[in-house]
Amino acid sequence: MTSNEQTELSRSFQPLAVIGLVARGAVMGVAEVLPGISGGTVALILGVYDRMVGALSKLILVSKDLVQMKWTSLRQLPEPLTVLVPLLVGMLIGAFIAINTIVHIIDTHQVLVLGAIFGLVLGAIVFTFRASTLNRLFLFLPLGLVVSLAIVFLPKSDSSAGWILIYVGGFLAFGAWILPGISGSLLLLILGLWQTMIEAFHALDWLKMLLFLTGILTGWLVFSHPVKVLLERHRTTVMALFCGLLLGSLWKVWPWRDGAYPVLPHQFDGNAAIIEVIVLMATGFGLVMVLSHVYTKNSS
Repeated sequence: MTSNEQTELSRSFQPLAVIGLVARGAVMGVAEVLPGISGGTVALILGVYDRMVGALSKLILVSKDLVQMKWTSLRQLPEPLTVLVPLLVGMLIGAFIAINTIVHIIDTHQVLVLGAIFGLVLGAIVFTFRASTLNRLFLFLPLGLVVSLAIVFLPKSDSSAGWILIYVGGFLAFGAWILPGISGSLLLLILGLWQTMIEAFHALDWLKMLLFLTGILTGWLVFSHPVKVLLERHRTTVMALFCGLLLGSLWKVWPWRDGAYPVLPHQFDGNAAIIEVIVLMATGFGLVMVLSHVYTKNSS
């Protein structure tokens, strides 16, 4: 371990530093539960993104050494863990608060919840559109839109295919989580899994939770380094593809619905709450725009 690493490690052990990481993790946890807000973007805004990605990559390397019985690598283990453990604790706290808040209002105020999410998704679409180029958008936005709509119209299933989808959702959600600008929960929304996993974690459905967390673990092993490289080398292509995916997801988050199908407010069977929904849409959109502006400013 170099002297710089030892200095960084000693700083990470300081109580205030640990509390700061837990607090940042809590904000990230709340963000990841809400479709349209990326935990990666929040991490970058809060000044912890580079340390987080570096720690994840370091942990992968140390884990590989330990699997090969290179026990000297144990000395390097505290370095990534002092960053990742407080962040993880904070994220669990934030996610727990967000999940329990959402699950209590989604049944009785679904129109309002979807209105807020619709605004968040619109903001994410604008962000990904701006982050790409016209030629990439022309090529890859339609592809993303077709894929998204194909997923949206897949029949729901409680069979083995449905269980596999939960695993795939966790796998892809981790990849999105470490991409600034892309929300893991938004991918779950596109896959039709967002509300399913919210309810599963609230009800402690251990089978669904285990499948999902196994997918996340696989995503960590697979995505930690390649995603960073992919974003560095093909960022505009990735953003164009995700812009199409997000456009397709709007079908699922339109607030006024008749069963599985969107309807106009005056066709909605119940309190359309048009003014409240529009306000929440604007709020969600504005929140993503502010976060995106800060992200762009910090990364430039």
